[in-house]
Amino acid sequence: MSVTTVTDGIAQVQFEHVRVLVLEDVPTGKTTLVDTAFDENGEELVAALEAEYETIDRVIITHGDHGHHGGLDHVMEAFDPELVASANEEKLHDAIDHEPDVLFEDGDLLEGDIRVIEVPGHTKATSALLLEDRGILISGDTLDGSDRGGLPEGYLLPPPALFNDDHEAAEINLYDLLQYDFETVLVFHGAHVFEDPKQKLDDFLVEREWDPRP
Repeated sequence: MSVTTVTDGIAQVQFEHVRVLVLEDVPTGKTTLVDTAFDENGEELVAALEAEYETIDRVIITHGDHGHHGGLDHVMEAFDPELVASANEEKLHDAIDHEPDVLFEDGDLLEGDIRVIEVPGHTKATSALLLEDRGILISGDTLDGSDRGGLPEGYLLPPPALFNDDHEAAEINLYDLLQYDFETVLVFHGAHVFEDPKQKLDDFLVEREWDPRP
């Protein structure tokens, strides 16, 4: 298991069903891990992070699915990082034994110019993270790469209905993302999208059965 570069200052650790992301120097002088994969990935994740970074200063959990917080115990034990999570994601708080140091809500700006965008539907408070200074959207599980569903790479889809608490909400609430400017979308399932992701998302949504825009 190794750490590979996604784009300047952002790396990933890829597992069979999910990946995690690492933000270097975000905030300045610190290393931030976004999500922790499954519990069974925890030991490998820690080994890869130790080899590449020696330590992790902060962990942000995007939502309460096991594949995004399952390795948290391993990471907390190895690095004792600051833990950052949604105040509204009951599924996460019910599942973990750690009290977050920072609780966020929709619209909050985290250290390192990270804007929180809650997109309920996949879970109660699934959150995307926008690196405002770089125009990079980290999807959480608000969006997947289209190839996860057997389609060509380079496009975006909501998570499969099977995995959503409320699939209609998971699609409708994607309109909230269009209020923000981003040029890249990094996903945890499927391929990242580096070309016109906002326009592609808009094109997808306008063809749906519902359009809440005035």
